[in-house]
Amino acid sequence: MRLFGGSSRRIFALIAEGDDRSLKDTFLQVKNVGKSFFGNRVLSNVSVELGPGGFLALIGENGAGKSTLINLITGVYAYDEGEIWIDGKLCKTITPAEAQKLGIYTVRQELSINPVLTVSQNVFLGHEILRYGLVDKKKMDQVTRELLDQVRLKHIDPRQDAGTLTMAEKQMLEFCKAVYQRPKLLVLDEATSALDDDQVRIIFDQLRELQKEGLMVIFISHRLHELYEICNIMTVLKDGQQIVTEPIQSLDEDRLISLMTGRAIEDLFPAKRDSRKVQSAPEIVRIENGSFGKCKNIDLTIKKGEILGIGGLQGQGQQTVLEGLFGMRRLDKGTMFFEGEPTVLRGPSDAMEKGIAYLPAERKTEGLFVSHPIAFNLTFACLGSLCDAFGTIIKKKEKEEIGRAFDSFSIKASGPGQIVSELSGGNQQKVVLAKWLARDPKLLLLNEPTRGIDVGTKKEIYELMASLAEKGVSIVMISSDTMELIGMCDRVITVYEHEINQELLSDDLTEGSLVKASVFRRDRDG
Repeated sequence: MRLFGGSSRRIFALIAEGDDRSLKDTFLQVKNVGKSFFGNRVLSNVSVELGPGGFLALIGENGAGKSTLINLITGVYAYDEGEIWIDGKLCKTITPAEAQKLGIYTVRQELSINPVLTVSQNVFLGHEILRYGLVDKKKMDQVTRELLDQVRLKHIDPRQDAGTLTMAEKQMLEFCKAVYQRPKLLVLDEATSALDDDQVRIIFDQLRELQKEGLMVIFISHRLHELYEICNIMTVLKDGQQIVTEPIQSLDEDRLISLMTGRAIEDLFPAKRDSRKVQSAPEIVRIENGSFGKCKNIDLTIKKGEILGIGGLQGQGQQTVLEGLFGMRRLDKGTMFFEGEPTVLRGPSDAMEKGIAYLPAERKTEGLFVSHPIAFNLTFACLGSLCDAFGTIIKKKEKEEIGRAFDSFSIKASGPGQIVSELSGGNQQKVVLAKWLARDPKLLLLNEPTRGIDVGTKKEIYELMASLAEKGVSIVMISSDTMELIGMCDRVITVYEHEINQELLSDDLTEGSLVKASVFRRDRDG
């Protein structure tokens, strides 16, 4: 059964019977729109149009105005000047609920999944199916089952709590929720950032089917290859200004990056190191025949100054390994050595004492206090070194540490007192990194370190990683971006069905070899 497109759109028919809405040639018109916050102009004179089947790539560095424009279109903010027309109606003011009634739905990087509700309850939250005035749970579970099957999530039970899903599964569920509402315009704001290549392909296949029926998409992604694969037009923003809107095939990647940043980025990744030299370095971590929960038979070494990547399909156990290295999961079996000494990590505090730092994938919920100032976040992990013998913070030391972080990471903010939630994603990530590097870690664990970050900031983080590795800091990185693993890592191990599967040295790293090592089990007898 085809649920996302085709003549048998049975799922959509459940809510769309009698729906005679017809798409006009131009559904969305944004005319010379501007927006300011507290006198600071963040968007100026931006104009875009979108009609049936139009897939618009909205691109720019963090802080360029992309999210502001989306929030104006979806009714989160009111615009200060210009006009926004939706489906032939001038929308001087609009609420998010009214935008949905007009057919505009948004899937964001920040997930809206309620973890204590079931999967099907999340899909139908606010749109429950009723039978004789009562919620028809059986029907909702059945429809959810069909939606999940269509995006190849057959292993998920519609009745299980959504909190048990992986981040990638939650992001796929967000897509199902939005598409079930039969949108005219679907806004994808970094909505594929937690997905691997296969999962993105599944989403794109469904979008192409819906495109045939007139679906429009505004797609924000810092994975440039995704934009080129699915979109047909592109708008580039820089510093709140519209730089260009052109058919996407007329903008090659070199020109695009130049328009976004105002400079050419010749080499995104730092120069490769001699992998033989790296592998001859002393070990900082060794795990022999280890086990972290579901992850079994872990034999792992990490060299001093090495950048080690962990690849594989989503949900195979990569994060479990990283959490085990940070003491978030106990070693159930086997032995861990840290700098040659047998080590037991009873929790993250033990790991931190050893000089291990962990940057989580969900920076807003796990890596930062987003409602607190930048200064609080920067010094939180190193308070002990800033206090005197009586536990009182030495203000001079605190100020010096904050100033060092701002200078070293080029954090773009009004000052240390600015609230973290007001920063762009890239600057938030810089704050998380700066917080940990204030502790001078020996081992840095990075979970999706450039997720949702623009290309210019990515390059800064890559250069920082290379600099740290040269100074002897060991780095272990999980990334769903295959090219990031290839470009940055001295060695990559893949995890398959919760076991370390294969190892690839830098010289052997290609997109093909990495994909093969992720989807085929190693012959352990060969």
